Amino acid sequence: MLKLTRIAAIALIALAVLLAVVAFVIGRKPAASADNPSTIVTADAQTFSVVEATARLPAGEPISANGVRLTQRSAEVPGAAADLAAVVGKVPVQDISEGSAIGASLLAQGFSLQLRPGERALAVPVDELVAAGNRILPGDFVDVFLNLRSAATSYNGQQDIAQTRLLLSRLRVLSYGQQDIAAAPTSSQGEAPATAHNDSRAADITNGSSGSSSTHSNGNGSDATQPARTAVLAVPVADANRLLLGAQQGKLFLALRNPADTGLPDLALFPQARGVLDPVRGLDNEQQQALQRPENNAYAGLDGDALAGRGSSVQRNAHETPARAPVQRRSTPRPAGIEIIRGDTAAPRGSL
Repeated sequence: MLKLTRIAAIALIALAVLLAVVAFVIGRKPAASADNPSTIVTADAQTFSVVEATARLPAGEPISANGVRLTQRSAEVPGAAADLAAVVGKVPVQDISEGSAIGASLLAQGFSLQLRPGERALAVPVDELVAAGNRILPGDFVDVFLNLRSAATSYNGQQDIAQTRLLLSRLRVLSYGQQDIAAAPTSSQGEAPATAHNDSRAADITNGSSGSSSTHSNGNGSDATQPARTAVLAVPVADANRLLLGAQQGKLFLALRNPADTGLPDLALFPQARGVLDPVRGLDNEQQQALQRPENNAYAGLDGDALAGRGSSVQRNAHETPARAPVQRRSTPRPAGIEIIRGDTAAPRGSL
């Protein structure tokens, strides 16, 4: 009996030792896998989301949703956009080949994006007098008044009378002196480099309404303290001729207005100025309507007489009337005699 008990005790000890060895081996496996470099690379392999072109994207044309896709790449592409929303609708500044990653450096950015369709950015000279005492800030709306000085003699020998009138109304100020209008904030990573350049200027503009006047009183010699010499305005393309010719022929004054004031002059109440270029004759109705498009209106041009109100659509319509063919005089039997012709008037026969 004692012998059997001893054998059972030895068997139990051996079983315990075996279980301890098995437990030790199982406990060592996670530590071994952590020390294995190949296991780490497989488990921690990363991919990066990149927006790439599905076809050739020409420069100057907005990117459509069908022209890009979101792909995964094993290596990070510096500056590449990781969100489709950061690319769709943007305009490439150069041709983008199929399969190329798209980043902010390939997309239009900066000052031109502040322009709305049909607008052009034009700079006009300013000083403290013509610019409301330098109280104008980027983002404000201004009326442009034109002051035409009187001339000694005009084209018809008569003296021109000086005049002042509203030239253009409610133009948006994009830049005044060294300050630019603040860029629209974006949430995409690909757009961050595009707006970083304007952050400091945007902070100066939004810090207070008196920022413009304070820049002229510090006198610390920086660019911000220099008096403003130009203001960049967003001008409809059809009105660009008026602004440029007005700056050359006379003097422009910028009148600051409340941004909530949307009052505009009714141009239909006044005759329209004739252009420098007359349209060709024989245009159909569709082509006649196309003449009123802003681009064609601007191409027709504007001269000094029209700017001063001496040219109107009434004169232009009379000028555009198709020339009639000269009426041929029918020869009728007349008595023999002498006929004297002066110009296109025939004198009575027999007068010599």
